[in-house]
Amino acid sequence: MSSTTGPPSPDGATNNTIIESMLDLEEIDKDLFRSKRLWLPMGARGVFGGNVVGQALVAATNTVSKEYSVHSLHSYFLLPGDHAVPIVYHVERVRDGKSYCTRTVTAKQRGKSIFVCTASFQVPAPQSPSHQYPMPNVPHHSKLPNSEELIQSMIDDPKVPEKFTEILKLRLAEPLALEFKDTRQNSLRDITNPPKRTEQMFWIKCKGKLGDALALHQCVVAYGSDHNLLGTVPLSHGATWFSRKGPNPRITMMASLDHSMWFHCPFRADEWMLYVCESPRSGCDRGLTFGRIYKEDGTLAVSVAQEGVVRMKENPMEPKL
Repeated sequence: MSSTTGPPSPDGATNNTIIESMLDLEEIDKDLFRSKRLWLPMGARGVFGGNVVGQALVAATNTVSKEYSVHSLHSYFLLPGDHAVPIVYHVERVRDGKSYCTRTVTAKQRGKSIFVCTASFQVPAPQSPSHQYPMPNVPHHSKLPNSEELIQSMIDDPKVPEKFTEILKLRLAEPLALEFKDTRQNSLRDITNPPKRTEQMFWIKCKGKLGDALALHQCVVAYGSDHNLLGTVPLSHGATWFSRKGPNPRITMMASLDHSMWFHCPFRADEWMLYVCESPRSGCDRGLTFGRIYKEDGTLAVSVAQEGVVRMKENPMEPKL
């Protein structure tokens, strides 16, 4: 069993939360790990990308000494993952130095590589000079409903069409390991035909309480960083997965191509953090996104970059009378 995640500890330091079960790996040989649980989101082509990123980082972390902490990772999604087949992670120990060490993780199913990731670890040097982008001024998470409360309010709204409420019920039943609070008060119209914008911001944290190991919190944020980030691209065109009618396009396919992260300082993934997502460019059926994850006190803790396949087509226009 891997040391980064595991069963509940006797002193209650970990509650074996949903996210821990999503990240837990079986060590089957030296530098070889196997997934125990994989999540297929509703309507997705394959395993949730953050699930694979997080597990790959767990595998890499379990091959480095405890004095090292991950500071960056760079990864490529090669094939969709099958949630019915365990993923095997092979870790290559590329380099071990005094200040830095490097690991490359290859994830395979049925003998084919589906994902590859290179992670770099550093002995922390917290006393060095630093600077950062300031955290945007947004509503505090305590004044916002979470995504599950928002979905339930729409299900209970008699004005929402029955076909749409059935989709919302399926979404509500998904085993989400994380909690979200959008900084915008979204209406039904905002979800189906949102205003065009190249940025979205939401508060995020895992459900439940985690232990104190920084490595676990880093793997949890690696998992969560893939949530909603690529969705900023169609949002720039006024589209979401729920867009079916109206002047804005609808999404026909979205899939992550690559995913990079930089970890700047310690944080807790079981406390609220602000995720700022931006999309500076899209074209050629691809979209580029950047993310910044802030601690509640305004410290920039993690930076993210991702490009993905984003295919959209125009919605049929309703005939005018």
